[in-house]
Amino acid sequence: MKINYVSLVFIILLTIFFLDVFTNNSISRSLHSILSAIASPLFSAKAFLEDYFEKYIIIQNIKLFSDVKPDEFVVLSEDLKGYYVRNLRKKGLILNEKGQLVGFVEKTGDVGYVSKWWESEFPVTVQATDLTVIGYYKDYKITIPDPNISTEKLQGKVYMSEYLPYGKLLKNYDLNLGYYENGRFEINIPKVSKKVILLENYETDIANPENSE
Repeated sequence: MKINYVSLVFIILLTIFFLDVFTNNSISRSLHSILSAIASPLFSAKAFLEDYFEKYIIIQNIKLFSDVKPDEFVVLSEDLKGYYVRNLRKKGLILNEKGQLVGFVEKTGDVGYVSKWWESEFPVTVQATDLTVIGYYKDYKITIPDPNISTEKLQGKVYMSEYLPYGKLLKNYDLNLGYYENGRFEINIPKVSKKVILLENYETDIANPENSE
């Protein structure tokens, strides 16, 4: 009888596993989101007790840009594709305390989800010494659509496209994503501490760059 129960449990788990694989991990991500929401009060209590009994109190005042007041949010957990962040209720960019791009807000709510930029797809700018080249980032690689550009000779820092929200601002502060050289992209993956910063989205007019940031 016990063997039958074990076999039944094994079959159920195997079925769930295959369903999760064929649905692009939607089951595991939904389960993770539910568990994160349930664990949020426990996490808050744990953080309160740690801060209360901590010997040294550290106050972190983050100021990145003179005309932008950043909102800080607590990181609850991390998976392969992104981060679960508490009370994230607006879409936008997520930065670390150094102002480096962490990712894009994909889901808002009591427990929001931020997709890591290096696991995403978006247009970029390669800033060489004598020219600026438009490219597209995907799967740890950069594609240069202009056939007149020799990718083997192109070298420069890589930034998020200036036509995306805050793209020009991040570029002006030299907050790059890495370095492109000889057809290869050396990625600068940021470190993420307990808190991250939200830069709320705003509308851009990609068709008319003069109206963008």
